[in-house]
This record gives sequence, C-alpha cells and structure tokens, in this order.
Amino acid sequence: MVFIIWAMFLGQFAPPPQEQTAEVALQEQAQKTAPLPGTPELPTLPSLPTPSGETSQPATGTETQSAQPTPPAPQIHEEILVTVTKGQMEMIFSSRGGVLKHVKMHQYTNLAGDGPIDLIPQVAGAKSPLTLETGNAAVDQVLANGHFEPSTQSIDISESSPSANLVLHLKHPSGFEVKRTFHFEWAKALISVDTDIQAPNMTTDNLQYSVFWGPGLGGQVDIKADFISFAGPTTFVNNEREETNVDEMDKILDFRGEVLWTAFQNKYFAAALIPDKGFKSSARVVKKDSDQVYVGLNLESVQSSASATHLLYIGTKNLETLENSGYKLFRLIDYGWLGNKFAFLVKPILKALGFFYGILGNYGWSIIGLTLVIKMILFPLTHKSFKSMKGMQKIAPYIKVIQERHKGDRQKINEEMLGLYKKYKVNPLGGCLPMLLQIPVFISLYHALFFSIELRGAPFMLWIHDLSAQDPYYVTPVLMGLTMFLQQKMTPSTADPVQQKIFMFMPILFTFLFVTFPAGLVIYWTVNNLLTIAQQYYIYHVAKD
Repeated sequence: MVFIIWAMFLGQFAPPPQEQTAEVALQEQAQKTAPLPGTPELPTLPSLPTPSGETSQPATGTETQSAQPTPPAPQIHEEILVTVTKGQMEMIFSSRGGVLKHVKMHQYTNLAGDGPIDLIPQVAGAKSPLTLETGNAAVDQVLANGHFEPSTQSIDISESSPSANLVLHLKHPSGFEVKRTFHFEWAKALISVDTDIQAPNMTTDNLQYSVFWGPGLGGQVDIKADFISFAGPTTFVNNEREETNVDEMDKILDFRGEVLWTAFQNKYFAAALIPDKGFKSSARVVKKDSDQVYVGLNLESVQSSASATHLLYIGTKNLETLENSGYKLFRLIDYGWLGNKFAFLVKPILKALGFFYGILGNYGWSIIGLTLVIKMILFPLTHKSFKSMKGMQKIAPYIKVIQERHKGDRQKINEEMLGLYKKYKVNPLGGCLPMLLQIPVFISLYHALFFSIELRGAPFMLWIHDLSAQDPYYVTPVLMGLTMFLQQKMTPSTADPVQQKIFMFMPILFTFLFVTFPAGLVIYWTVNNLLTIAQQYYIYHVAKD
C-alpha cells in the first residue's frame, strides 16, 4: 500500500524527465550558436526556392509545424584584417563587410605627432569606406557585417612584385553572394575594384546598390589660413567641379549627368570614387550626421544582381600624380577663381621646386633658390619699373607747379604734363605695367607653395620644423613686415600725404595677415622683399641716370 501511494505521489508532482532534457539541450545549443564577443548578429534573408523536381509531403497536426523549413542561420566568423602595403602607404581591409578600415601614410605624421596619418576617420558607429548599401535594412546589415572571406591576409606591392589581387567573398546561407576583387599596381595610383553581386532569392525585390566613401577624410591640417582651401565632398559632373557645403545640405544630394568622379578632399589629400562600367550616370552625397558624411556611386542592377567596376584614388593631391591618373583628377586641386586663371604656371614652378630640392635636399633652401631664379627672370621688368618711378620722382616738383599754375583748368594741366613727360622721356605708366606683368607669376608661386604637399612636415632650420605650418614664434612674419616697410620707404611716390600714410599702413596689415600663413610662403615673401630692396638701392643710389 505504501509503495502504491508513493508512486501516485511521484506521478502527480515530479516533472517529466524527457522535457527537462530537451530544455537543457536547447540551452546548450543556444550557447553554441551565440555570437562571438563583439561580433554583430546577422539577420536571415529569404531562403532559396525549392529546386524543381523535389517535392515535400504535406503533414497534418503537429507534424506540419515541425516539418516547416526554417531560414538557414548565418555562420559567425571572427574579423580578419588584410594588410596591403605599397611603398609608404598601408591599407588595411576588413573581412567584416569587405571594407577599408585604415589608410596610413607613413611618410606624414598626424597632428598629435604620435604616428602616421590615417586617411580614414575613426568615428564610432559609422560605416567604413567602400561599404555597399541597398536601402533594405536586412540586406544592408548583411553587407555591412557579413563575412567576406579574403583570398590572402597580406600583400606587398613593390617594383619586384608590381601587381596583385585581393578577393573578398561573401556567401550568405540564403544564396546571397558578393565578390569584390581589388587590383593593385605599383606603377598606377588608381586601384581597380570589381564588384559582382548575385541575389537569386531576391529577384522580385529589385535591389539597387550604391558604394560609398566616408565618413569624411582624414589628414586635415589645423591651420587658420586654410579657409582659402575647400575641404569636403566634391563631384566632377557635366565638366563642372561641384563643391558641397554639408552644413547647408539636406540628408541626400544627388548629381545626375556625366559623372567623372565623386570625392572627399582637403588641402593635401583626396579619396575619389571613379565609375568605370556598370554604374548609373549619377552620384550622391549622403549626410547621416554632422560627422558622418559620405559620397557614393550608384550601380546598375537587374533583378537584384549587379556587376560593376570602379576605380579608387586615395592619397596626396600631388599635381603630377593626379594628371597622370587621368579622369581630370587634377581638378581636385582648386586654386580659387583667380588662381585657376594662372594654374598653367603652377606646374613648371613645382617642377623647379623639385629640381632645387634634388640639389639642396631642403625645401626651405629650395624656396630661396626658386625665389632667386624668378627674381632674375623678372629683373628686366622690375628694373624698368623702378627707373620709371625714379624719373617720376624727378619731375614731381614740376608737376606740382603746373597743377598750382592752372588750378581748375584740367585740360591745360594735361597738355603741359604731356609736354613734360616728352621732355624728360618719362612714361607715367612705366612703373605700373611691368608690375602688372609679374602678377600672374606671383599668384602662381603663391598657390604652388600654399597647396604643395611636398612642404607638409618638411623642416627648414632652427625653430622651423614644418614649412607648411605657421611660424610658432612669429619671427618670419615680423621680418616680412619690416622688409615691406623698408621697401615702402625706399619707393618714390608722387601721392599726396594722406595716400602715403595709407600705403605705410600696408606692412602692418600684411604682417597680421601672414601670421597664420605657412612658414614656407612667408620665407618666399621675405626673401623676395630683400631682393627687391637690394635692386631698389642699386637703381636709386648706385646706377647712373
């Protein structure tokens, strides 16, 4: 009787052993399939349709519920970083999303001075450059976080190994597949990127793909005078260079027409996406946040599949490199409205600067050498200008007498002054015209030095450790102001006292203006002033009339 009662008690209150075992098994399975630490969990996409010829038997009751197919779960992978080195450039690709995570320029130091420049800003929560997007949340999450199996984990491009390919391959369990092939060449600055996308399970969704660069671009320098140069999204469309002010734009700005490239650029560096084949005639700028701005190209797709090739330029805004790369990439460099008119003179000036650097090994002394050569070339013009000024100074007392003698009679004053000019063989415009002819050279030289990547981080001597940065102790701007003041004092003038006082104020204005300018540019201006002073002294005090 006791055993019967005990058995009935267990039957009422003890849990079924099989259900307990199933619960434990589910917990163990969940632990096994849990994502790795720091790894995003991927969504499932629509499964591939059942191949024709295969049939499934209908079931009833509980059998129907257990027989329903479940979407295949994506396999979780750890992130693999692939390093591609080319000279002093180091590119690091990620298997998570098949994107570019770092572009380090080892020849240039960052603003903190603790390492090389990284041209990819590290912004929390932002998508990396070369991310593919569709606008479909589930697909975009797979594209951004899916595992792109790399063909290798390191590549070294050099003269002895001039070309190589990196393949990043995504295979989602649903049948969605993306293959990206990056082709690198030692002799070319451009990187070719082939993208092949197959989505047999989503043909009716008609997915549209875009490739983006962002968020922004690293390598920006902290110089107050950089307001002269534009930094931000730039697109070359319909033979026009279009700059986008991100502070004034909405979330998306589309460009349609003949797009040669869309890029991010600052004073010294640029990253450009260049459509080759399989792209629509459009580009876009997308603003997701104040520090998350992207430029992108739109791929052509058919039934959610796409095959396209684009080129990537990432590096310095070196004029010769950009010209040799084609696609009008040299238009990434903008010298302003006035500077662009004389941009044809910038290239020979930069070549001359490189020539002197090859001899002297220091860009500071190279600037001085270049200034000497330009001064020698322009010597005849400045000599004629100063001689004309000297002649005007001699006849200034006679001009004053004529003006007082014929007060109010403008015609008579002009007649006698013309006779005076003929008698003393003086051309009143002789001092201005030679100076006007020099203006294009001065403007071109100014822009060549201001935008020259070669000066970035280049030391001169003593306290000047970076010719592209402002003088930390303001010595060169003060010297420039003093030489300009001395030059003004030595220049003959027929202006009235009020105008002369205004002219004497100019050196003070220029001194404050040049305080924020790169040291290399201030050195050029100072040396040019010193040479001009020497030439003035020779003409006014040594040379005979």
